[in-house]
Amino acid sequence: MKYLGIDFGLRRIGLAISEGDLASPWQILEVKSFSDAVEKTSIIIKEGHFQKIVVGLPEGKMGQNVAGFVNALDKRGLNVEVVDETLSSKKALQVMIEQGASQKKRRFEDAYSAAEILQNYLDNL
Repeated sequence: MKYLGIDFGLRRIGLAISEGDLASPWQILEVKSFSDAVEKTSIIIKEGHFQKIVVGLPEGKMGQNVAGFVNALDKRGLNVEVVDETLSSKKALQVMIEQGASQKKRRFEDAYSAAEILQNYLDNL
């Protein structure tokens, strides 16, 4: 099965992929608006032929934005699963530092956060 992990943000969306047991950071989408985020993500999902989409759900106001994003993807007929993303960004940053990533490369933290979200999902299957 081909998985896509998503760390949703209002300006950047981190993406990670997996076709087995290990998630890998993939790319970051720069978005201008909520509708732009839904459109770009939908295109990637359809073109990538992903069977399962895993979206990290934070707490608070951002959680409401993510819920709206998930709802918009559901309306497009996409198979989306929501999982808790508590501390995923913090853990992703820690992993990048441990791997010796330069500050310049740490701007890809969103993709690493998406990988952390997806990996937690895969570990709990």
